[in-house]
Amino acid sequence: MRAKLGQLARNLLISLVSFALCLAVLELFVFRYVLLPDDLLPNVSINGVVRYAPGTHATFRHADGSESHVTINADGWNSTKPAYAIERRPGVRRIAVVGDSYVHAAFVDPDEAFPEIIERELVGKGVNAEVYRFGMDGAPLSQYLHVLRREVVKYHPDLVVVPLIHNDFDESWRFLKTRYASSFLKIGHTADGHPREIMPSDFQPGVADVLRRFATFRYLYYKTNAYLHFKKLISRYFWGGNEDWDEAFIQSAVDIRKIADDEHNRFAAHYVLSEMKRLADEHGFKLLFVMDGVREAVYSGKPRTEYAVARLNELAADLTKELGLPFFDLQETFAADYKAHGQRLEFSFDWHWNRHANRLVAQTIARHILADPRLLAPGDQRSASIAGEAR
Repeated sequence: MRAKLGQLARNLLISLVSFALCLAVLELFVFRYVLLPDDLLPNVSINGVVRYAPGTHATFRHADGSESHVTINADGWNSTKPAYAIERRPGVRRIAVVGDSYVHAAFVDPDEAFPEIIERELVGKGVNAEVYRFGMDGAPLSQYLHVLRREVVKYHPDLVVVPLIHNDFDESWRFLKTRYASSFLKIGHTADGHPREIMPSDFQPGVADVLRRFATFRYLYYKTNAYLHFKKLISRYFWGGNEDWDEAFIQSAVDIRKIADDEHNRFAAHYVLSEMKRLADEHGFKLLFVMDGVREAVYSGKPRTEYAVARLNELAADLTKELGLPFFDLQETFAADYKAHGQRLEFSFDWHWNRHANRLVAQTIARHILADPRLLAPGDQRSASIAGEAR
């Protein structure tokens, strides 16, 4: 019996050593030099705003063999600018772009992202302008308000551009159980039905962040798309949520089951847009809202109303009209471009705007800015006074 136990212990030790050696080979050689995952992009909170670790550089490797690069500046944002100056340069108009992963734009190089292209388009047309971008993966519309208050206003912009994406609305009030969702501002309501802000928590690294440090984990979990297959289990048993993934319910990269609560979507969005307008009036900058098109309708040629996500485009148009805020929808721009060129607007491996779409969006926004000089006029005008012309 003692001999059998000793043999079992030796076999267990050999197995553990073999497993450790296998992991070491995978981590130190295979997934470092042969099968490369995306580089790690850690998060931090500064001044109560979750962002990326300042000074981080990362390479993202895509399914089609291409690569893109991220350069996080000294302020924690992906940008071609090493740091954002607070001091204004005489004669230079300043634009801030606030948003989520579309503004962060990790799938294209920094100089190919639409905020940088807006700057080049304006300068090329004789407008001395600079564009700062504040993009955070996963941030909803409610978090844009938080970033605007805590971060953007200190740079004294003349204009703030807010791109709206279809997951911006329900995620402004619905709590997601994910790695840093609690670091986003949410909009709840009081017992008597008034809006109530649920303030974000500072980002705190956890077990998931420890795992993400290992190239083996990043490759096997993300690059193989295992995270999609295990999303329901991970959400339920690790995060305590219910964020399952079912292809049958996905439109414009959102789960249409999650966006069906029109009342809550309108309630949260109305509050956020009203607060943004109040900030614009208080600090003397203008607002411009831009909404992603329903790209399935662009490609199919069907009416946009056949897709459930289109109700969010209608919601954005209604609310901005009600509040007197400049807004335009990219639907017609995308449809005309696709009809003319037949080129899709997202990557073959991801729904984010590809390089072509980033150029198209930037050129469209730049044209709207140039068409209404008041958008970049000195900040003594009020946001409501320019409503309508950008529609």
